[in-house]
Amino acid sequence: MWCCEREWVGPDRAHCCARTGGCGHVFDDAELWDTHRRRGVCMDPGELGLMQTRNGIWLRALDHAG
Repeated sequence: MWCCEREWVGPDRAHCCARTGGCGHVFDDAELWDTHRRRGVCMDPGELGLMQTRNGIWLRALDHAG
């Protein structure tokens, strides 16, 4: 998929679209997207303990370690 000059692969990915006021990050799943978006405001994924892959997908740290 492609949006906001970001590209990713995977049917379960969740993109926080910059065109609609989001941060532009791509998350491993919708639950992580929900976690980063509190009361309509994007939180920094790194401050939430998430890790980013080389492709720019934010994952749970335990998922990234395996």
